[in-house]
Amino acid sequence: MSYRELRDATEILRSLGYPRLVSIENFRLPNFPLMAEILEWTVKKFDPNARVPKAIDNEADRVIFIKTCVLALIQKARVKLNPKNLYQSDGHAIREILPVLRILYDTVKQTKTDEHDDRAQLSTLRAQVNAKRQDIRRSVQLASQIPHNGANIYDLLAKEIFAKDARRKALSQSMNASDVEREIREKIERTDREIADIQYKQSHISTDEQDLEKKIERRRREFDQLEKRLVKLQSFRPPWMDEYERYENQLKDLYDIYVVLFRNLAYLQQQLTEVERAEKERHVNAERSMRIAVEKMRIENDAAPIIAGVNNDLEHATNTKGVKVYGNMIGADDSSDDGDDTNDDKGFEEGNLENDDLSINEMMDADDDEDEIDQKYSRNPNEEATEEQTEEPQQNPTTAVDESQPNSDEDF
Repeated sequence: MSYRELRDATEILRSLGYPRLVSIENFRLPNFPLMAEILEWTVKKFDPNARVPKAIDNEADRVIFIKTCVLALIQKARVKLNPKNLYQSDGHAIREILPVLRILYDTVKQTKTDEHDDRAQLSTLRAQVNAKRQDIRRSVQLASQIPHNGANIYDLLAKEIFAKDARRKALSQSMNASDVEREIREKIERTDREIADIQYKQSHISTDEQDLEKKIERRRREFDQLEKRLVKLQSFRPPWMDEYERYENQLKDLYDIYVVLFRNLAYLQQQLTEVERAEKERHVNAERSMRIAVEKMRIENDAAPIIAGVNNDLEHATNTKGVKVYGNMIGADDSSDDGDDTNDDKGFEEGNLENDDLSINEMMDADDDEDEIDQKYSRNPNEEATEEQTEEPQQNPTTAVDESQPNSDEDF
């Protein structure tokens, strides 16, 4: 083994992307685990699906491992290796495996070279494509001009009939040499004047250029002065600016107050509208109640004679003899217990009974009046007429009073 071979092996492994850093000193002494890793990695480079035994603990396992790797390299790389040198795992093993590493390195190097050549070739092709594209664009432009030129030629050929006659007439006429000379001389003089005018303008171009430069310089100075003045004006603060800011703040405060007052005013206006609407509804309800009360009073006035007759019958009924109850519900007594008490309290009892009968009758009359008013508003005029015709004679007031008498005693 030599130093050069060890150096080449380590550099090739580094360039091929071996995952572990390998030094020259690693192979001064036998190092089978490192050599096994390199062999396995090399075999995987040629065939990623190759199966390599992992066990290298004893001598038999190591022999099987070396034989498997050598056989795989013979099949894939077409390189025959010496298993004994590989088993030594020192510089001799590096010398034995170096041809396989060179094959991998040459392949990678050739790939890079091919990539560079492909890039150069691709650039050349792109340049050719761009040139062809420009030719195609020019051809398209020329093709678009062909119809226009054809139309112009067609128009000129159509005018050739008239131009031919004019040309024949011009050629058939005899031309005077003096007239031709005069026309040529006039055209020459006109051309000389145009040339002189152009030369004069060309000679004064420098002067005009200088004038324009002076104007540009003057305008530039004016622009600089105006720009400086603008900067001064922007940095200048007017003396009334403080007062303006103060008034502006006051205006903001006043505007906030105005917004609050406006909202309050709108709310109060809404409340006023609601109050007015409620007041209007109350007036309408009061007017309706008043109309109902007036209608009740009219009905009461119409029923007054009947009520008077009922009161007379009640007075007659209270004068009849019988047991009278007086007192409250706890200490009640009747007239049979004590004749003196009955005689003493006779006027009081009769007055109370009369008052109770009158209040009961008034309540009954008020209920009847309300029922009559409700029926009157709910019934049709035809039904009222029919009921008036079919109405039966009124019941005897005395009987009505007698039926209501127990209720009055109970209330009493």
